[in-house]
Amino acid sequence: MIRTLLCFTVILCSTLLSAQTYFYIDQIVVDPQPATTEDDINIDLVGGLASTGAYVASASAQVTGTIVTITISAADPGGLTVIVPHTETVNVGQLPAGTYTIVFNAQGVGDFAPSPQHQFVVSGGGTACDSLEIASVQWYAFTDTAIVVHVLNENMSEIFDYPNFILFDANGDTLAKELVNFFGIGEESWHVLRIHPDATIPNAPFNGTLELWTLFTEELACTWEIPIDLCPPPACATLIPTIGNFGGALAIGTYSWSISDENFQVVATGQFEMTDQLQYDSDTICLPPGTYYMAASMDQPPTGGQPRYGVSTQGFITGPSQDVPWDLPVLMPFDFYLPCDEGTNGIGAFDPNTGLMLVQEGAMLRVQRRDGSPIGKIDLLDAQGRLHYTGSSTASAAMIPLSGIGGGLCIVRTEHTVQRFVVLVPGQER
Repeated sequence: MIRTLLCFTVILCSTLLSAQTYFYIDQIVVDPQPATTEDDINIDLVGGLASTGAYVASASAQVTGTIVTITISAADPGGLTVIVPHTETVNVGQLPAGTYTIVFNAQGVGDFAPSPQHQFVVSGGGTACDSLEIASVQWYAFTDTAIVVHVLNENMSEIFDYPNFILFDANGDTLAKELVNFFGIGEESWHVLRIHPDATIPNAPFNGTLELWTLFTEELACTWEIPIDLCPPPACATLIPTIGNFGGALAIGTYSWSISDENFQVVATGQFEMTDQLQYDSDTICLPPGTYYMAASMDQPPTGGQPRYGVSTQGFITGPSQDVPWDLPVLMPFDFYLPCDEGTNGIGAFDPNTGLMLVQEGAMLRVQRRDGSPIGKIDLLDAQGRLHYTGSSTASAAMIPLSGIGGGLCIVRTEHTVQRFVVLVPGQER
């Protein structure tokens, strides 16, 4: 009986000794907070040692999925029995974005931290500027005195209060600057930068620096070093012919409109309509850079109001406009990305060395390389940018159908060049 009691006492003492706590964890603090994917994360275990001789023998962390396992052990070779404040820091390193849970594999350590402190969140890294996408930096469509920055904001929690953009060339010289015109940057916006009086604008694509300032140009928020082509991609850019009523009465009816190139060849036509419910109308076409004329006329006697027609592009970038005449049409001239007409993105009549020779033969268009090389891939588009024909040829000449084009401007695009051509109604060609 005595032997049994003795054995029980030894086992109990051994169990108590193995379960002895030498380090009490009262708090778990993740540093930094909030944590991001770019941070070197540490976990601070804040608490107290059981005596003046107690110590943490080892501590390390292992991450499996979203579980952070901290393996920790403490010992006490003997000392004054008094709680000694202690913080043990365990390095975790960088972690992917996600919600993580902390668990312990402990020996001689007691976990008394509140349950919520056993979880932490790692968010995606980066800055507020990473939410901005510079969609384009291009000429103002109707003048060479301004540049337009088209920007998208993917994170509306940051709107960049009272923003303005400044554009620099590769030498750091100011090319254009925006006057503050918005309270912030919305989901999508277009910003007009006026050309600096002393600026020399490159006539070809260049490497530039775009800066975003906030609070009326007091704080620099973002900087982008990007390649810039101020011209729209070939072969044409979006143009929006418009009409609206700016008078006191209703303007009801249809209005025919047309656009001609600098040689007065009609390149696009259409018809607006205004009703008692809708006093505005528009169309969308695609034109190469150049000089154009627009005309609009009433298809019936006027009903009142002040109908006014004009041109614009996306982002409410407006061009010239004028009243619809009550008698004969009056041509309204306008330039459309004119600096690009002769530049790298311009569409010339032909290149004397490597361009195309285009000749209409009835309902077919003869396309021939002037240098005798194979044409390769070839596309035919109308003025609205719609593809009417695609094919290829290993010869230096090819015949392509003009069906569906009708009369007006078309665009011929090969692997080597892009040219425009005015199609005449079959039977009227020169």
